[in-house]
Amino acid sequence: MGLLKPKLDPAIKAKKERPGVRAFVSVDCIAGLSVPAKAFCQIYYLDDRIEVDTPDTEYSISMERVRNISIQREFYEKSKITSSMGGAFVGALIAGPTGAIIGGRPKEKQMVHSASFLVIEYTGADGASAQMVFDATYTPKCKDMATLFRQQHPIAAQAKKQVTL
Repeated sequence: MGLLKPKLDPAIKAKKERPGVRAFVSVDCIAGLSVPAKAFCQIYYLDDRIEVDTPDTEYSISMERVRNISIQREFYEKSKITSSMGGAFVGALIAGPTGAIIGGRPKEKQMVHSASFLVIEYTGADGASAQMVFDATYTPKCKDMATLFRQQHPIAAQAKKQVTL
């Protein structure tokens, strides 16, 4: 990310600065809404509801139906195979053709990457449990929404999840 932030659309800025908006983020939607993958959405956290604006639809969920707002992290490993022309050259200088083969051999590098997700769990209109997932990897302000929810709804945020296997 650069030092300069892009200017916010005037309509989004006006909506963000309404009275009652406690937190605001613009993130990509991963799952849970009927929008194309990686659709850019604006999420507004208000005292009585959560509003999610997608490119073509506006969603509103009352806080009575929101069960939890959390940040979840996922770690994954990536391996990259590289060979070195410089290693082959130095190996050739030191030990001839055999050194070139040994110095230029492929090497495997393991890298650990992480991704963060803003997860909003709620009870749908039909009474079933549902969730919306947004990419929060490069948006640290998503943590503000989870913190606000924990402060306003400490019992709901600490409730244990029950998983049936």
